[in-house]
Amino acid sequence: MEPSTSMGETKKVKRGRVKLARIEDKTSRQVRFSKRRSGLFKKASELAVLCDAEVALLVFSPAGRLFEFSSCSCMEKTMKRYQQFMRTKKDATDGVPRVDNTTIENDENNYSGSDIKSALLEIASWYVEIICNIRNKHLNR
Repeated sequence: MEPSTSMGETKKVKRGRVKLARIEDKTSRQVRFSKRRSGLFKKASELAVLCDAEVALLVFSPAGRLFEFSSCSCMEKTMKRYQQFMRTKKDATDGVPRVDNTTIENDENNYSGSDIKSALLEIASWYVEIICNIRNKHLNR
């Protein structure tokens, strides 16, 4: 039931926003941690079920206690998958030169139309070469 005002109008009750700051009272902080942790685990479970996603969640309490959630049968399986993904990502970016955007913009001002076209073709060939290298690394594993 919505609260009414003196004019007979109804006003919606809104949930207040929580100020994001450390909770000083230890008991209140522990209660809030427990409730938030439960909500986070519930959302992780919903994400896994609704979207068929593989979800892993690690939470350490302020006291150092570990809480974990895994949507598949084994947390270690998901962690190994994550580590493999990160290794593959690192391998794919090794050897790829980093380019500064300001350098590209400054160089662009000095090129004529044909120079830009040939530079774009060269970049496209580098892109194809990088993609082929990434695919080959995946196939060799």
